[in-house]
Amino acid sequence: MWEAYPRGGCWILKVRKRKDSGASVLGKMWQDIVLAAVGEGFEEPDVVGISLCIRRNEDLLSVWNVDNRNDEIRFKIGEKMKRILELEPSTIIEYKHHAESMQDMSTFRNAKAYVFAASENQA
Repeated sequence: MWEAYPRGGCWILKVRKRKDSGASVLGKMWQDIVLAAVGEGFEEPDVVGISLCIRRNEDLLSVWNVDNRNDEIRFKIGEKMKRILELEPSTIIEYKHHAESMQDMSTFRNAKAYVFAASENQA
């Protein structure tokens, strides 16, 4: 899908597997992301997809956008993702440009980490 949106990228949340929480937390997060994507909860037409990758030690939720040249829109999508998933303010999410993914052949490796500071609207 990188080739379809070479100017795009994706926001990534890594969810560590814990024996006590299991699939229920991930299932709720996935449900919330799906409903937000289908119901236009991101309020941004640049959102073009979502994905869930089940891995051995951690699972990965991602939200894909069509164009990353507008930082305001790109960061708005990341902030909205954190709100939809009701993440703690200190939670790190990552962003990776599709152009970089095409070079290193990985959606998730070498992604940049971000922590969003609370805005006046959120405080």
